[in-house]
Amino acid sequence: MRTLFSYVPGLVLLVLAGCGSGSSSNTETPAPVQGLLSPVGTAAVLEASLKSGLTVIANAEQLAAADAAAATSAGDGNYTGTYTQELNVDELDTVRYDGDHLYVAPRRYFPCCFILAEAGAAVDDARPEPERSIRILATDPANGSADTVSSIPLADDTSVQGMYVEADRLFALTGRATYGHYGPLWADLAIWAPEKLGFHLYDTTDKANPQLEIEAMIDGVFIESRRIGNTVYVVSRYTPWIEGLHYYVQTAEQQAENAALLDSVTIEELLPKITIGEATQLLVAPDNCYVTTNEESPYAVITTVTAIPLDDPLNFTSACYNESAYGVYVSENALYFTELRPNTGPETASQVSVTRVHKFALAGTNIQYRGSSDIEGTVWRGGQADFRMSEHNGDLRVLASKFYWGNDDFVDHQLYILRESSAGPHLEILSSLPNASRPEEIGKPNEVLFGVRFLGDTAYAVTFEQIDPLYALDLSDPADPFIAGELQVTGFSEFLHPVNDDLLLGLGRSAEGAIKLELFDVSNITQPLSRGSSVIGGQGTYSEAQYDRHAFTYQADVNGVDRFTVPAQVFATNDSREFLGSALYLFEILDKNMPSLATLNRVGAIEPPPLDPSLPDWVERSRAFIHDDTVYYLRDEDVWAAFWQSPSIVNGPFE
Repeated sequence: MRTLFSYVPGLVLLVLAGCGSGSSSNTETPAPVQGLLSPVGTAAVLEASLKSGLTVIANAEQLAAADAAAATSAGDGNYTGTYTQELNVDELDTVRYDGDHLYVAPRRYFPCCFILAEAGAAVDDARPEPERSIRILATDPANGSADTVSSIPLADDTSVQGMYVEADRLFALTGRATYGHYGPLWADLAIWAPEKLGFHLYDTTDKANPQLEIEAMIDGVFIESRRIGNTVYVVSRYTPWIEGLHYYVQTAEQQAENAALLDSVTIEELLPKITIGEATQLLVAPDNCYVTTNEESPYAVITTVTAIPLDDPLNFTSACYNESAYGVYVSENALYFTELRPNTGPETASQVSVTRVHKFALAGTNIQYRGSSDIEGTVWRGGQADFRMSEHNGDLRVLASKFYWGNDDFVDHQLYILRESSAGPHLEILSSLPNASRPEEIGKPNEVLFGVRFLGDTAYAVTFEQIDPLYALDLSDPADPFIAGELQVTGFSEFLHPVNDDLLLGLGRSAEGAIKLELFDVSNITQPLSRGSSVIGGQGTYSEAQYDRHAFTYQADVNGVDRFTVPAQVFATNDSREFLGSALYLFEILDKNMPSLATLNRVGAIEPPPLDPSLPDWVERSRAFIHDDTVYYLRDEDVWAAFWQSPSIVNGPFE
């Protein structure tokens, strides 16, 4: 893998609007609002933008940042699937369940030892890397069992980023490298090039004999993906790789050599390609791209959205723009990009960063730019920060954090509600909170923002420094949001799940550093209450669900009771900080329709025996699916099962 980092101080792309003929009226027609992105008028405009980012001298600080980044390298019954943020918006994951079959891709391999070492455990991880294949297992929930019916081999250099399963088709998104989720890495970094991602589409009508229909390879780095209906959306990032070009430009001579080389480079050589079978073509046409309109574009980089219909994948469409993205939120109707930028305003330029938001409407393979806006603060720094964004009735609600390093109170949190302008491609700030008429802050001094969840006309936000204030924000009037209520408890919640309109479940940490689950009564948002909590383990105990919602499983309304599971890596509650092992914890929510009586009930835990007692029982990937009264628990590549009423009796692992 190679890295490249370029900075363009001074390139300005001017997009000029044509003037029409005059009329007999003296009334001036208002100029249309210009978006922060403009359609490419000619391919030359996009070509100039990309080439400019490959010719400028990079300073030593930028090169050091580049080096640092480069070194980080449908069945019957009541069953659960992959947990998602938005209804009708499917999310990519490496394990899928359709009620009849489990689809298990090899986990993205990360050694466990550095995590255990940080927790105070001395171990020597000798576990082998996962087998390079996608397994399909037929499940038998009545008997609590499963059997492998087929295995799809993968190339040694292919990593499965995730899969979708839909109508006897298995869509596997692949890559040559894995950098983990975007976030700080994308905000601070260097540009990656050259890299590859792609997809494999299988016909799984005969589960025992899956057939590869299409194999595609795409230039670029994977950022994110979603599936809406029959269409898979893949977001990727690409920087041109030109043989012979100096990618670490440190002298004027190298800069001149780059300029001479680029004179002979065509726009086709600067854009990403897609190869399907033996045929290679442009992933995106220049006339389906956008360029910045109000300032320089500092990188030779484009971000591309590709819409792939599962029933006709060759009929894909793509759109791109010449900026980078470090966060993506997708609603049922639109895709929103966020990018962290320096604040160029006169008052707070040295203090507060700016997040740029771009909106693209989605309708099948139709991708249409709708507008942009700059807001003060940081929205995305990795993890599950897309929960800080939510679309409702066409409005985008965003919670951002403004950092004032060196101040006594170093962080403020700001709510923004953005709406498409009727005058042109622009997102107007309809309202924000706090404001002059409602100055109460979201969070006490120095409290960092953790769990966020937007639910209809209400938003919930958890901030934390010493205690955990849960804030309820009333958004019923988008032009005048306000803080409706607040509850203070110990610890903090990093993940919030709506039980119903009256109850909210929080997953996070206790004040002592263990896992804490808290049930909140929000039937009266002016006075949120706690209906009880449960703590797992001691200091250092950790759950994958704290940063990856796909590790959390929720099954609603089983004879009036809600069930959910939480995986945990458990450490002792005493001072020894001994690592006790991994388990899947089972919980119930009782009397949820009577919030004043609702309670959390801990059922027990599924604790499979370690396959090799000489190795630490650390799990790097946990997934669970509940099918009627059976729980399928995946620990890395191993599949286990137990009945809800008797979790200590574990079947498996299933071959």
